[in-house]
Amino acid sequence: MAMSGVEVDPEINTLFNDIKTRKTNKWATFKIENKKKITVAEVGEKCTTDNKDDDKVQFDIMKAALGKEPQYILYDFGFTLKDGRKINKLAFIFWCDDNNAKIGDKMIYASSKDSIKKAFVGIGLEFQANDSGEMDYTTFSDEVERKA
Repeated sequence: MAMSGVEVDPEINTLFNDIKTRKTNKWATFKIENKKKITVAEVGEKCTTDNKDDDKVQFDIMKAALGKEPQYILYDFGFTLKDGRKINKLAFIFWCDDNNAKIGDKMIYASSKDSIKKAFVGIGLEFQANDSGEMDYTTFSDEVERKA
């Protein structure tokens, strides 16, 4: 349980493991329900991408589903580097729109972030976006590529 008193739905761990090992979904978003429990908000379809253009299309679909409330995101970046190496990296993204989110929501999401991250064992990449301009595929994918 988080310092905020928010617990993580066990379904999140199962979904994470399915995405990580079986590639069941391209992405998933998570929300806090009733200030008590982090739950799955939405999941993307099963999708394998081999280039940044196709990967960006999926990222934009996920981004369009977010709305104004804060959310946690698990995104499976997948593309081929110029040298021919295939990249598949799961990333944790904390989305909290400073311009639209309520201060109380910002606080509970920020104080509960570590709890959901613990469910994502072995996640190597983490990003945070506080407005729609920061929720940028190119910036994130460049960092994924840099760390590859």
